[in-house]
Amino acid sequence: MSVLVVINPQAGHRRAAAFFNEHVAHTLPDHAITTEHNAPQLIARTTKPLTVVLASGDGTLHEIINDLLPATDPVSFVLLPCGTANALYASLFPPTADESPAYKLQSLQAFLDGKHPIHLSLATTTISSPPKVSVASVVVSTALHASILHDSEALREQHPGIERFKIAAQQNSTKWYKSSVKLFPSLSTGNVQIYDRSSKSFIPLDESTVHLDGPFVYFLSTVNVDRLEPAFRIAPLVRAIPPDGPVCDIVILRPLRDPSLSTDTPEAREAFVAKTWKVLTDAYQDGAHVDLAYTDTGEITSDAQGPSVIEYYRCGGWEWAPDPNDPDAHLVCCDGAISTISPQGNANCIVDTFKHNYSVYV
Repeated sequence: MSVLVVINPQAGHRRAAAFFNEHVAHTLPDHAITTEHNAPQLIARTTKPLTVVLASGDGTLHEIINDLLPATDPVSFVLLPCGTANALYASLFPPTADESPAYKLQSLQAFLDGKHPIHLSLATTTISSPPKVSVASVVVSTALHASILHDSEALREQHPGIERFKIAAQQNSTKWYKSSVKLFPSLSTGNVQIYDRSSKSFIPLDESTVHLDGPFVYFLSTVNVDRLEPAFRIAPLVRAIPPDGPVCDIVILRPLRDPSLSTDTPEAREAFVAKTWKVLTDAYQDGAHVDLAYTDTGEITSDAQGPSVIEYYRCGGWEWAPDPNDPDAHLVCCDGAISTISPQGNANCIVDTFKHNYSVYV
């Protein structure tokens, strides 16, 4: 087996190389090749099967997978979480109070112990006119999350940690996003499922394709992960109720489900800001936001009997068709990479694990 070490010296707090040299280098075979540049080209030329020891964050993994497309040769990844958020690693190895180097070496240890890697599900997003294809192993989003990722890049130099995402969230707090959505059935179940608070389970929907109208505040789709930061467990049911086969879990916040609001006005948008923060704050409380509900007067509690605040779907893919007159609704985030949908275009995301042969050591 070939072993290639890829280090992103710019990842996170720029400590990837130092962490690798101190804790990892002495454990790898002598024939391992180490690089900080041209990783996709080296991966493409290296004999398969190949194991890539990746000292970086989710963004570097995203770049490698997309630069290798189309690819069918098996590539396995050992993850060394040296990025800002490390969503995939934190989901596979839920964080504890232990912040010692041993926590960051669990994927490496699985490789050294000879364990079999697990297959990664990938979400392929196609943006129309002109067509652009991007493959994600963590998250595909629009609406508020995409706006946050888009605006946070301007804050990276001054705020290299995750605090820049919170600053960007404040900058976009009153935005609503006009779009229509289609949700498609998964191949494994043949239907679209929705989380039911009362039974704490997913129930199948009768429609073969589910149609949802905006406006939206939050629309986020995950594969493989239940969190985007170590404590931000935005899609907790990925682990709490593991899926049967490749699917995406979708978390949606539509403000006009609030019984106290009936129309999209500046006053309504301002009034809903506190409720958006309530949802996102509860995501930091071990994913408690998925059980929030409205009272008759629009208050949000975990024991209300009204409509669910969050709509949590499990399906095989989706289509986002933004209003041509709402430019903010045209941003799409794929593992942190931002794309823009053309004025008359849409984004189509399908989960497909069969065309790709990528895995990770757990």
